[in-house]
Amino acid sequence: MSDKLQVAIYSLKSELSEILKSKVNDVIVDVPYLTKSFKKKGYSEQKVQNNISNEFDINLYFKRKQSPIKWKDFLKKVADTNEPILQYTSTINESYIMLLTRRRTGKIYACTGGFGHTALQGVVEGDYGLEILSRIVKAEDKTLRSTKEKNLTGGILGEVKFFRNNYNLHENENFGNFYQELHSSLNKRLLTQVFGFSPKEIDSSCLCVAKNSFTIKKSISFDQLLNIILKCENLIDTVTPIVEINGVVKLNKTNKILIENLNKELDNAVVDYYSGRQNPTSIELCHKDFDKYLHADNFVLNYKIDGEKKLIPFDEPIQSIISVIKSIKDFNSNLADDKLLSLIKNARITSQTNSGDIETTDLLKNHYYTEVKYNGKNYFLSDSEWFEIKPSFIEKFNDQCQSFIDMNKYSGKILKWKYPGEIENYFNAKHISEPDFLVFDKFTPDNIEACDLMHWDSNNVYFIHVKAGFDNSMRDLSHQVYVAARKVKEDDKTGYVYLRRLYQLVKNNKGKSNYNKTAKKQLSSLSENAFIDTIKEREIVFVLAVLDTAKGPRNISKIEDFESNIAKFSLHELVKNMRNLAVEFKIHQIEKV
Repeated sequence: MSDKLQVAIYSLKSELSEILKSKVNDVIVDVPYLTKSFKKKGYSEQKVQNNISNEFDINLYFKRKQSPIKWKDFLKKVADTNEPILQYTSTINESYIMLLTRRRTGKIYACTGGFGHTALQGVVEGDYGLEILSRIVKAEDKTLRSTKEKNLTGGILGEVKFFRNNYNLHENENFGNFYQELHSSLNKRLLTQVFGFSPKEIDSSCLCVAKNSFTIKKSISFDQLLNIILKCENLIDTVTPIVEINGVVKLNKTNKILIENLNKELDNAVVDYYSGRQNPTSIELCHKDFDKYLHADNFVLNYKIDGEKKLIPFDEPIQSIISVIKSIKDFNSNLADDKLLSLIKNARITSQTNSGDIETTDLLKNHYYTEVKYNGKNYFLSDSEWFEIKPSFIEKFNDQCQSFIDMNKYSGKILKWKYPGEIENYFNAKHISEPDFLVFDKFTPDNIEACDLMHWDSNNVYFIHVKAGFDNSMRDLSHQVYVAARKVKEDDKTGYVYLRRLYQLVKNNKGKSNYNKTAKKQLSSLSENAFIDTIKEREIVFVLAVLDTAKGPRNISKIEDFESNIAKFSLHELVKNMRNLAVEFKIHQIEKV
């Protein structure tokens, strides 16, 4: 057997904050602390040989565990009882953890085998491998072989990409995503000059894996391992990153105190909403599978109040914590803070089809989507995970958003909004009497809202989606606009079936409200074919019309004045998706009365 192995290198944090008996304590992460932690997880310390290294102290831990083989019972009905495949019902799993403490700096590194890496959760530096890679590659270097990415906006939660030809970071740049893992090629120069391999050992480039650990995909000896750790430590200490790989950082278990404080900020916001006080934190709601959630037919909010179970039905997606708070206050407006937060913690949202089939179901708090500014830094919560946004990323992102807005402003006619006195539906309805306008708010064939307002001139027909607030709820609205644009774009291939259904839905609606009656009346002098011709003869343009609900005056011509980075992420994602659809897209800021 070879004495060489491919090894992943972890860098451990020097200290942690832990909650013990409701108190926050700073803990030094040293060998005694780790030894105690590993022992609780079933690892025993092993003796090591003397004088292994002049640079490092070595500690080795081992775990041997017997585990049942789960598929044995299944095969009992297949294999003959005397066959060897059924002889052994359990297997042995062996794992190791090796700590390497640099004597000069006290810095602790780790290597693992088997399931040893799981025992390091909470103590490893989350982006160690990415930090190393950021110091040895440039953004334009075509070295990327594959990536694993988390998507913070859009409908894709995460993806793994394999490239036919090597890509660079510029070519794969996608705002709203961050890298969890990068596979990048290292050329001969890097392998010899940076990591100390001899030219005889290197006949071509090697692959490296950068994530919370760093691995060179080449079998190395123990001595080479020690040398690579020294080289990596020198890179971190002396070389400034030459590329910013991630603009956002996911908070993990090592940030649990920060996460606790961020969650407390949300609890404070909930209490403030319930008490009628102002709070700068806007908590939007959406299931992580938001495509199913937003297209469901009905929704049920389930919670217990005063010992009684409540099932509150909603005809539309529950998209704000305000709707939940209002429902709770309808039953009891005098809950103590702890009772309120306990209710919120255990509440659940379920979305269903009209036939009663469940589309999504999860705890209310797992629907939270929000952004918090805390101690001068920006954080946002998505799908139950917290992320920190780097200031340099925000600056760059503002520039990108501003460039799009400046070049794609809608200059057509939209009335002023008497906000907050007018609700959105009433504002939209005011356009029914306007020339070359149709109002389709709340009419959704196939559960898809083509637009709130339709307007046309001699060249274009505008599908206008109206929104109050450039805030966290932009995520869901952006998805709504994209789905509508895709449906309308494809409709000409099917003889405009969808848009004809929209016309019929409005023309034949039997609603008794004043809005339904006037919406129906607006089509009395416009035939279905004339309606379709209005669209067929013009270029389709989708418009996002936003009213800023902030107290002070702001204008999207200066996008950095708007705090919601989630809104900007969502806008950027929508712009990209609309370009992929080849649908023209513009943005407009609605004026207040």
